[in-house]
Amino acid sequence: MMGVAYYLPMETNCLLCAPKLGGPWLGTDPLGRDLLVRLLRGWTLSLLIGMGSAALSITLGTAIGLLMGSRTGWIDEMLSIFLQSVWVVPALLWASLLAFVGGKNLLTLFLSIGLSTWTETARLIRIETRRLWGQPFIEAGKALGLPPLRLLLRHVLPVLSSILGVQFLQVFATAILIEAGLGFVGLSVGPPHASLGVLLFEAISWLTLPQGQLQGILSALLLSGTVFVVYSQANYGRNALG
Repeated sequence: MMGVAYYLPMETNCLLCAPKLGGPWLGTDPLGRDLLVRLLRGWTLSLLIGMGSAALSITLGTAIGLLMGSRTGWIDEMLSIFLQSVWVVPALLWASLLAFVGGKNLLTLFLSIGLSTWTETARLIRIETRRLWGQPFIEAGKALGLPPLRLLLRHVLPVLSSILGVQFLQVFATAILIEAGLGFVGLSVGPPHASLGVLLFEAISWLTLPQGQLQGILSALLLSGTVFVVYSQANYGRNALG
């Protein structure tokens, strides 16, 4: 639904037009671009980046957590050391480093955010897998000679689906915030694309004008409102599970 914004005309012949009924509803920027359309496109792009990054993060964290939870000995110890080494560094710093190295494009953003936010998922899935690995239904599967991979995918993972759903919302909101931080320091997508973080970054350069103030305020409200709603849903799901 939000992708409809990319079919709306953005370019106008009026530079720094004031908001008016009939359009442009929020006015235009110094390049004559409709602010409302840019905000909708930026919101859409932020949601897309958040969902894609969260999907990658959850997939990686789940795979590592399942492996750690079902294995003991040196495999679990080595992965635990690696996880702790990544976890102690803030995710925004990891994402900034990876985004700087990879350049300004969507693929780099997906990878940089996804590869910097998987640790919490891995820790959670490791704990839950370790708890389930000693349950009678898993012991019965082992007695029947079922391979560990089948036990994990067919019997453990379905039990963890509700937990993963809540964790996805948590990572989704975090990914949106990280992308906004990257955009604010110029490490997000490049022109002609713009996320909410990029729009905030752009608004700083022309805050003395009403249109710049409008762009900055509305970008911040969209960002904070989206994150609030997603975090609220994650907390509701966590309370329901608890």
